[in-house]
Amino acid sequence: MPSAKQLLLLLGAALLAVVGALFGSPWATGAGGVVVLGVLAVHPAVTGPAVSWSTRLLLQGGLLLLTVAGVVEMWAWAASPFGDAPPSPSELVALVTDPARQRTQFLRQLAVASCLILACACLGVAIGRLPRDRLRRIGRAAPAVGVLTLVTLVFVALLPSGLTALLGSFTNVAVAALLVLGGYVWVVSRSVRRHGTAPIVAMGATLLAAVAWLAVDDAWRSRPEPRGSDAFYQAGVNVSVTVETGPDVETAVAVAALLLGAALTVLACARLSTTHSQRG
Repeated sequence: MPSAKQLLLLLGAALLAVVGALFGSPWATGAGGVVVLGVLAVHPAVTGPAVSWSTRLLLQGGLLLLTVAGVVEMWAWAASPFGDAPPSPSELVALVTDPARQRTQFLRQLAVASCLILACACLGVAIGRLPRDRLRRIGRAAPAVGVLTLVTLVFVALLPSGLTALLGSFTNVAVAALLVLGGYVWVVSRSVRRHGTAPIVAMGATLLAAVAWLAVDDAWRSRPEPRGSDAFYQAGVNVSVTVETGPDVETAVAVAALLLGAALTVLACARLSTTHSQRG
């Protein structure tokens, strides 16, 4: 487990990354994410002699690929031709219908999605190399923990907008959030008491898989298409510009899911892979 100083560093860097993503700061998001993933890569639980060199290589390779994906995404974000000022509808329509820009965006999204898929593959192979009894624990815990993690993730993403409109008052939203998050923590903690560290691996892997799926979906939707004469598409762009002017909650949730998933998967997998971890 991380020491107090390492835990504070991880929490501080993760908070910086999430807040940066929430308010549109690529530099804060990138710096916080790189620090979190870098600290995980050199953590004694990963680099210790009890972890085999092949597992260590897989875990660190997965973290490196996650870092590359984040750097590519943040670099493109920082290089936006409009800077911090939101573009006008006509400027955005001209930008997204430009063939050169379409190709560039598609290749960037494809690179990000590829890095995330390869990272998940590295971590998946590291999990698959665990002793058989610990794999059985993960298999028993994965269905409940994985499904509840996905449901909770969707709930958090919808919390500021869709659920507020559905539930009405802020009090109703707060009560619903407490019930869902509290129930999720209770189920996970009970699963940890029953199966040891195995549910943590399932939880982290589910979060990373969700982020990778979102990146693949973004890459698919950004594939080059002639849209310049599509009146419905231009109307949709105009609506999105007028609506998406507040904090970027979806990006913040994705960044939080990626960092939390990486930390849980890497640290828990490293612990389960050690020869001295009998309970897991």
